[in-house]
Amino acid sequence: MISVITALRASSNGAYIGVERDGAKWLRLPVHLVADLGLSTGEEMDEHRVASIEDAAAVERLWEAALRFTVARGRSYREVVQRLRDRRAEEGQAARVLARLEAAGLLDEQANAAQRVERLAARGWASRRIRSEMMRVGFANDVVVRAIDEALPEGHDAQVLEAAVVRTGIPESTADRMRMADRLVRKGLSPQAVRDAVRPDEGTRPERGEDAPDAEELIRQVRRRYPAQATDPGDRRRAVGWLARRGLHSEDARRILEAAADDAA
Repeated sequence: MISVITALRASSNGAYIGVERDGAKWLRLPVHLVADLGLSTGEEMDEHRVASIEDAAAVERLWEAALRFTVARGRSYREVVQRLRDRRAEEGQAARVLARLEAAGLLDEQANAAQRVERLAARGWASRRIRSEMMRVGFANDVVVRAIDEALPEGHDAQVLEAAVVRTGIPESTADRMRMADRLVRKGLSPQAVRDAVRPDEGTRPERGEDAPDAEELIRQVRRRYPAQATDPGDRRRAVGWLARRGLHSEDARRILEAAADDAA
């Protein structure tokens, strides 16, 4: 079946061309692509020519989307591939977009990792949380280690902790100190470093005058908060962190977790 390009209309900013086919709107293409494809008013196209133009237009849309996604922040290769999949790119189309990104130097994993580390550090994140986030989004461990070593200044975590303490001060009450400790640990700071700085167990007790939870209370709370800690390593790490923020050392925390697991069995 033969169709005809009946009009090429420039956008108001001149960057795009609206292509009409058989008198109806068809495609909106960048000027350079119209030139690359050699489109002209009055051109008669068979089905193969129509399909090739539509494929080129699809690749161009994917390229523009991938470019915005990649330049906005340091992206891992895995993230870019997933973004193309999310946009339902065909295998061949995705390969062409990735090749263009590679040629433009935008898939340099080490450079992108360094950019990502710097951006996360600017949020006030400590190295442990940065590393966890970098691994989650698909950067390889050796790339992450090198990026952190090169992008973060010496003593970065200590600076993050000091800045947080200076900014808010250390609350007087135990409850507020514990909440502050929780926030700082979530930033990726060492529980021990946070305890040394904030000392969550040394504040003024709440008005109702309750003592700190005893072992039985801690066991009960661990069972409720982290029911899978005996079999799930992630749940166990979170339980250990929760106990550490309450001043328990590793041996005491281990006994609490073992008791909670035995009681749950």
